[in-house]
Amino acid sequence: MKKTITALLTLAMLVTLTVPALANPFADVEGHHWAYDALTQVAEAGILEGYEDGTYRGEEELTRYQVAVLTARMLDEVEANNNELEAEVVEAINQLAAEFDQELAAIDSRLADVEVVTISGETGVEYERVKVNGDAVENPFDDEDDWDEIDPEDFFRQYADFNVNVDKDDVTADFDLTVNGNYFGQDTDTFELDTISGQITTEDFVATIGEEQDLDWKDYLYAEEDNIDGVIFKSNNSTIAVGQDEDERNIALRQDNLFELPLNVFAGIEDNDERTTVAGLDTAFNLVGVDFTGELATNDSKLDSKLVRVGAEQDLGMFRVEGNYKYTDGFEAIQADEDFEADEKGYDIGLFTDLDKIELGARYEDYDVEGQDTILMAEVIEENPYTLYGVDVFGNYEYGLDSEDEVRYVEANKDLNDISVVAFYDFDNTEDVADKVMSVAYAPEFKFSGVNFAPHASVAAIYDIDNDQHLNTEAGVDATYEANDRVTLTGSYAWADKEARVEDGLAGEKVTSQLGVDYRVSDDATASINYETIDFTGAEDVDSFDAQSITGGVSVNF
Repeated sequence: MKKTITALLTLAMLVTLTVPALANPFADVEGHHWAYDALTQVAEAGILEGYEDGTYRGEEELTRYQVAVLTARMLDEVEANNNELEAEVVEAINQLAAEFDQELAAIDSRLADVEVVTISGETGVEYERVKVNGDAVENPFDDEDDWDEIDPEDFFRQYADFNVNVDKDDVTADFDLTVNGNYFGQDTDTFELDTISGQITTEDFVATIGEEQDLDWKDYLYAEEDNIDGVIFKSNNSTIAVGQDEDERNIALRQDNLFELPLNVFAGIEDNDERTTVAGLDTAFNLVGVDFTGELATNDSKLDSKLVRVGAEQDLGMFRVEGNYKYTDGFEAIQADEDFEADEKGYDIGLFTDLDKIELGARYEDYDVEGQDTILMAEVIEENPYTLYGVDVFGNYEYGLDSEDEVRYVEANKDLNDISVVAFYDFDNTEDVADKVMSVAYAPEFKFSGVNFAPHASVAAIYDIDNDQHLNTEAGVDATYEANDRVTLTGSYAWADKEARVEDGLAGEKVTSQLGVDYRVSDDATASINYETIDFTGAEDVDSFDAQSITGGVSVNF
């Protein structure tokens, strides 16, 4: 074997005599090393590549497979450069090729797969048990992410998360797959595909597959977030989406710039117990300095329910003029935006101007549902606020001259290191709201005796439309301690008492606590266990509950 290696390296040097030495290709070979120039030439010739971390590892022994790879690359180099070699060198090359004939065939097959497909991921087991005393409830405070829904649960599962990357010719693909199995208390004892997501890219199209993908085409057509569970194909100006969620199927088609004109056509089909079809077209163009928009859609094949929108806007320098005509006659949408009006008939025209950071405007509306009204408005947007004595101020104001509908909103923010102060006034006489709110939040981070602490506290004082005062208070602390390079301890405690502005939630007092241990077995393996409690006392006794959960698991990366 030593004679073979010596011959191989000699041949490698012969076929790279004409290759200039460039930058150092290996991180662990210094420029003054006796083999530096030779290794640089052989690497530049494509015969040596080293390891993925950029090292050469010259002290390690060669395997027969590695020698076979070197032989194959050397033969390719000789053929490509048509080097004139001595007869004994040619004979040595032939002998090497014969000796490693089987290895070369196996290596060609293995390398083809390795270079095209790479697989990585994580596998492990998870355990969770949740006990609830009282009725299973949703998160009592909807502005918090934890405990979104609390249900009794008990399972032990095996899982595997895979990332599969394919790169061949002009096609690339990247997929994430999750496989679950062996749930205690369930009939199945086999692994089942739980989720799959990814993307395939070629020169001609891009295809994405997965759950909760967004289209966001129109305020009446796939306007909700996460609206397609399936596949979306995009090629040039064409889009096709096919998805299914439980018993509902969705098919969407779109072609932009039809016939290379500013004309887009689209269609959507929602197929469940009752099929809904929406098809339409829209356009946008500039003519003699006026920006025009147009839109036409129907929601069934009989064309007896239509949506028509026409808009025009022109910048006159100091002023901007815009007008719209809208007609929707009981239009049935597919996944509509919450602001979509299904019975809107009429027109509006407005005049707007910018005064420093304030946009001022007046708009006349004449719609069947709302009636006639002239609305005066002013707005300072949050992204471009006024700053007064270090305080950012923004807001908006609207007043209807005929309806006397009025909206006022003013917000002021100030950050003082770890302290944030926010004050706002929210008035809307159409919704009978007139809230004045002042809130202060404190969230520092520090380290004490090796423990990282992140305390937080906030108080919000609210005066409602009847000038009744409410207090929303909360406080807590998160702590992390790295006992050593393998063990990390975590803990947290939080308390909150909220009376008002708990939208779609429950007013009351909530106390949560958590303790956890993360253990790094190795660079690729971890274990963890976590215990968490929640105790909620609702303003109504029927809403009160307490829950405990214990979770744990072991995971291995590959």
